[in-house]
Amino acid sequence: MNSEQFDFLVIGSGLAGLTFALRAAEHGRVCVLTKGEVSDSNTSAAQGGIAAAVGEADSWELHEQDTLIAGAGLCDEEAVRFLVQNAPESIQWLISLGARFDVAGDDLALGREGGHSRNRIVHHADKTGWEIERAMVAAAKKNPNIVLFRHAFVTKLLLSQGRCVGASAEIEGLGPKRFTARAVLLSTGGCGRMYQHTTNPKVATADGIALALDLGAKVENMEFMQFHPTTLFHPQMRSFLISEAVRGAGGNLRNHLGRRFMYDYDPRLELAPRDVVARAIEAEMKKHGTWCVYLDTTHLPPDRLLHEFPTIYDKLKQIGLEMEKDWIPVVPAQHYSCGGVSTDLDGKTSIPGLYAAGEVASTGVHGANRLASNSLLEAIVFAAAAAEASKHDTLPDKHGVSTLPVHCITEAESVRLRRALQRTMTNHVGIVRTDGGLGLALQEIDSLLDEYRSLPESPYSQHPLETHNLLLAARSVVTSAIQRRENIGLHFNSDH
Repeated sequence: MNSEQFDFLVIGSGLAGLTFALRAAEHGRVCVLTKGEVSDSNTSAAQGGIAAAVGEADSWELHEQDTLIAGAGLCDEEAVRFLVQNAPESIQWLISLGARFDVAGDDLALGREGGHSRNRIVHHADKTGWEIERAMVAAAKKNPNIVLFRHAFVTKLLLSQGRCVGASAEIEGLGPKRFTARAVLLSTGGCGRMYQHTTNPKVATADGIALALDLGAKVENMEFMQFHPTTLFHPQMRSFLISEAVRGAGGNLRNHLGRRFMYDYDPRLELAPRDVVARAIEAEMKKHGTWCVYLDTTHLPPDRLLHEFPTIYDKLKQIGLEMEKDWIPVVPAQHYSCGGVSTDLDGKTSIPGLYAAGEVASTGVHGANRLASNSLLEAIVFAAAAAEASKHDTLPDKHGVSTLPVHCITEAESVRLRRALQRTMTNHVGIVRTDGGLGLALQEIDSLLDEYRSLPESPYSQHPLETHNLLLAARSVVTSAIQRRENIGLHFNSDH
């Protein structure tokens, strides 16, 4: 197998991966592997913005307090403090790379989202992630120490003397290739494609979680799956996200009778944390037997809607909905995984040489529920810390490795198994769970895994390997949910 050596290897090209790459490039050569195009990530889709206490009436202490409240007592307080204290510097670093955030006079324009006690959301209209990714990709492409491989699907992490020393990948047009490095960063994003309805892109297939599990790395808190309360309910634009910032700007949730039902569920109304709002919407839909609820922005100034939410405004207009005139039909959909590969403040996993950052990681920041707009911040802060820590790593004197071939099945069988998994997760491991449903889900996933492994070998194809990754990660979600015997944050079992 063709092999190439770098100082640092990055798997994934979202905000965490590119932050690490740009920081680590100051200390050596960096290879970035991305299984699609460089900008294919959850980062590009992020609408709301980045939380940072940069306003005059704000402080890192208040940001810390809001994060701890949202995390329902399960946050790592040291990790949260590290996050919020590094937020302002992270914003300035992005600006130095060319990110163009909205301003009000000489200051950054700050929005507000659910769970925040102050306006602290730094944004670029309603496509903040797209703007950040644009600036990051441009900076990475100009850096002579960064090499980017597109359409490179990682099949295995390499282990030598108990240390992660690289990865094997299938690269479009080049075939199988091995990469070795003194430090490896997992920044592969989320696992939303294990559900039927998700805001995640097609690339969110739990690849990093599966790679880490295969290596024996510690994975934790996978039961805490965040569902975004407001995704568009419409057959032509399935799972299009209506940013939390719309509610932050004054949008109201109403049932089909026109009543603002959040008064029945939480004194914070539409600005309650996402788990509270999502459960309220699901309860309201079940109570009235409806398919959706409605987000009402008709009382807000039309020019403000167009200025602050141009992408959402235009998307809705394409299907005949006008934000200033029509209620927007919305339902919850899987959005973010708060658990992942366990790391410390330096992004180190339980495997020497292996780091993780972004949604694939569990830093302890989110606890049982992520505070809105903390995810982009977390990706920058902990990826930067990982880059700083990894500059001291070295390869073992002898790092010979051997890898077993991965088992591929046909794409037709893969599609069938993945759809069965998505039905199982949606029906039994959603916003509200039961003991019986979780037990059934575990049986069904184990059966799907056994079936995958028993099917005949087929030539390499990315889709089946992604499906296997989703099955492994889904099993981790279900087993974690079964072990969690209390209702807290995003985990709600109606039998407890």
